[in-house]
Order: sequence, then C-alpha cells, then structure tokens
Amino acid sequence: MRHIPHLHVPGPWEGADLSVSDDHSRHLRKILRLGDGADLSYTDGAGTTGRGTLQGDLIVRGSESLIDRPEPAVAVAVAPPRTPGRVRFVVEKLAELGIDRIYWLATRHGEGRPPRSDKAIAWARAALEQSRGAWLLGFEGPIGVEDLPESSTLWVAERESQPPPSVVNGGILVIGPEAGFAEGEVPAAACRIALGTRVLRVETAAVAGATLLLDRSGRLAP
Repeated sequence: MRHIPHLHVPGPWEGADLSVSDDHSRHLRKILRLGDGADLSYTDGAGTTGRGTLQGDLIVRGSESLIDRPEPAVAVAVAPPRTPGRVRFVVEKLAELGIDRIYWLATRHGEGRPPRSDKAIAWARAALEQSRGAWLLGFEGPIGVEDLPESSTLWVAERESQPPPSVVNGGILVIGPEAGFAEGEVPAAACRIALGTRVLRVETAAVAGATLLLDRSGRLAP
C-alpha cells in the first residue's frame, strides 16, 4: 500500500489551501521526494481530518470530516523520569497510543522535571503524525496527585496490588517516581492496581499501564 503522509496543521483553517511549514516542506520534498499533486492527509489535532494534494508549499484541501474525541477519557499522571530521553519516550509512546492528556506530577521523591512546553508539543505532534491520529495529546502540570481531577477514577500503579477489573470506564493512570510515593501523597480513595510482578521503570509502567487501561476501557477495539 502506498504511503500517504499525515500532517498536523494547526487551525483555524481558512480558504481553499493550507500552508505547509518549512520543516514539513523539507521532509516532503527532500526526504520523501514528493512532487506537486502528491496525496496527503492532514489534521488540526482537534478532531478534524482531511485528504488533499501537495501544490508548492500548500495543501489543496479536499474532503474533510470531524472525528469525535474517543470515549471514555483516559489520561496518565506521571512523575517525570530523570533523563530527557526517557521523558521524550513517555510523551511519544503515550501520544501514539492515543492517550488524551499527560499530567506531570510533582512528588516528594521525584528526581526528574517536565520538558519545556514547546518540546513536549513537538514530540506529541510528530507522534500524532506517525500514528495518523486526529486528536493532539494535551499536557498539564506539574501538579500534585491531590490536585488531579476529582471526577476521574485514579488508578495508581502499585506492584503489591491486584490487576484492574476486566472492564473500566477510563480514568487517570497514576505512575509515581522510581523511589515511590511518600506516605500520604496518594488519596485514600484512589484505586491501586498491579502492572505485573516485575519492577518497571517509570516510562515502561506508563506505556504498559496506559495500554492496559485503554484496552479495558474499550479504546483499542477496531
């Protein structure tokens, strides 16, 4: 099957054409060696997607549709790992999976720091394009666990717990720092779940737990 590039073009969109960024233009022309008339797909990252063609530094807009935000909502609250490369891995993989939002946690034992906003958004945009998604990953924080939305179920990953139920209604997966949460840092009402018997790195736990929560929320079904 012929590969059709998928581009994130932030809205609002006006007119019959969309401007292609310099980075996109270089990639399309020099790496993919596409010429005028090549087919493209595109999204505004807020649910609207379309199919168009490349003309110069423009996308000629074609048929477009609005894709509803997936439900139920699934987010990940995570204490940033210690190194930038591991933080980037968290962002890219959660964006590819289709997680709705990352909450960066400020914890007493945490040793990492959240990435700069522009870096995180750039990583999320690249992952959105790679995975051909329609909704761009959002970010909040740093915040404490106690400041996470009260309307969402908190699923706190703890090795000495039980796996989550076979069916859940979304929620927020909570991944602490490698040294663990301090006593009293996690609300008593939070649900504790196990992600297996092994000790996982922060980024591994985030991806494994997010996949499990998406699956049991029905978000991975075709």
